Amino acid sequence: MPQRRTSPPPRSRASSTPASRAGQPVARTKVWVERDGVVLMSDYRARLLEAVDARGSVAAGAQALRLPYRTAWKKLREMEEAAGVPLLESDSGGAGGGQSRLTPAAREMVASFRRLSAPAVEDVSARFPDEANHFEVGAQPDGGAQPSGPDA
Repeated sequence: MPQRRTSPPPRSRASSTPASRAGQPVARTKVWVERDGVVLMSDYRARLLEAVDARGSVAAGAQALRLPYRTAWKKLREMEEAAGVPLLESDSGGAGGGQSRLTPAAREMVASFRRLSAPAVEDVSARFPDEANHFEVGAQPDGGAQPSGPDA
């Protein structure tokens, strides 16, 4: 049985506003889809499916993401259980090893997730420059000077 998540999935590098110089605040956003408290799709899981599809096997996809093979299979099984449909079609063994590819349902799920999440990431990235000054070190809510003296 998949574990229920009460916290967001792992951080995605793809969902951040690039910093222009070291020490600058960076806004990050995450989008994920849950069913009954179980993560069905996130950027991390979409990247896993895409890596498996691009490389033709779970082992190669996991390796490309520097993810342990067992963890990759665990995430894939969790997604399939939450989705209620198979996400991979696999051919076993042989001289060249097994092959895996996404089912049409998995392809549509990943494409739908990308359409859903991209505008949210873009919106945060577009809005952040107007708000960034509120996150600078020493920023004062009233715009006043920093306190000084013995009580500062």
